[in-house]
Amino acid sequence: MINRALIVVFFLCSYCVSQAQSEPTELITARRDFLDTKILKSGVLMKPSEVKRLFYNTRANSSYTKYNFSKYLLYTGVPCVAGGGYLAYDAIKGTRMSVVENGQELVYYKRPIFQLIGGVGLFTVGICLIEYNNEIKTTAVTLYNNKVKTAKDVKVKVGLLPSGKVGLYASF
Repeated sequence: MINRALIVVFFLCSYCVSQAQSEPTELITARRDFLDTKILKSGVLMKPSEVKRLFYNTRANSSYTKYNFSKYLLYTGVPCVAGGGYLAYDAIKGTRMSVVENGQELVYYKRPIFQLIGGVGLFTVGICLIEYNNEIKTTAVTLYNNKVKTAKDVKVKVGLLPSGKVGLYASF
């Protein structure tokens, strides 16, 4: 009598554990835009606070830290692009100068080459920071999806083992 009751309890526990393991956890995707990478869940755009909450609640620590770090790169990259573009524009525009030669006024423009090189360099650094931001966000999404997939692959059963005996069975 007790053996039959234990077998029924094992089957019920096995069913409950297998149901708990089969709950679907949806993966997220990263879509790259012009300046930023958007993160989508089931095709719906997620707010940054939702993404942080998702990473924090699922204990995806590496994804959480990478996602937080990426925003600093974006906030640094955009002003670098704007400042570098302005410096380059100002250098190309030049400064109007004039000189009197043989009683005639000659007009020319002085264009500082080092300011132009600095502006182009700053613009390039800003673009690199923005692209690195996009790459880090994509890496954070990939790490999160890998963590979710490996957590989904773990199966625990209580009941009959493949050998025909009763016990606890876990597969990874």
